Amino acid sequence: MKKNPILITTIGLVLLPSGVVNATNSQTSIKVMVGNKTLESNWGKNNSMHTFAVLSTFQPAALPFGIAFDLHGNSYENKVAGKTTESAIGEMNIGLRYQPQITSNVFTSYLGSGVSFVAVELEEINSGTKTTHDGTGTGYWVGGGIDFHFYSQWSMGLDARYSSVDVELSGEKRDAGGFGWGATLGYHF
Repeated sequence: MKKNPILITTIGLVLLPSGVVNATNSQTSIKVMVGNKTLESNWGKNNSMHTFAVLSTFQPAALPFGIAFDLHGNSYENKVAGKTTESAIGEMNIGLRYQPQITSNVFTSYLGSGVSFVAVELEEINSGTKTTHDGTGTGYWVGGGIDFHFYSQWSMGLDARYSSVDVELSGEKRDAGGFGWGATLGYHF
């Protein structure tokens, strides 16, 4: 059940180094985020999910914006009266991220937006009978955050984003996007 977000994140981590270009004075940041995502109300009790994400930005020299490549794994499990419902959403977000300096390399803020690719799996187990629903979709994301650079190339911060991606599960259209936030720990090189 929870293989889709983990699989998407693992594949992205394997492919990420091959996409990083070593340009003079360019900057790359990779951050790990732990947080939460709230989906639209049509998800019922599964509308609040735990999130693990890897956020990466490649920023070419002398430009205030960079290329964003983020992977999010969101999941939730609900058990009520012998019925178990598990939801998993894997997101791959690609876009641009604007990162100006705020105060002499101590704080940096960022804003970004782009395209979001989503894979969803909803699994229900009721009295030993397992039903699985899958769906994929494409939408958009917007977000931002702030980083505090506390040691050389290390940072910690907060990230918030909103996404909207329609998927179809068992003939029902649902928005697999929503509002997400989390705490980050990053390395900049």
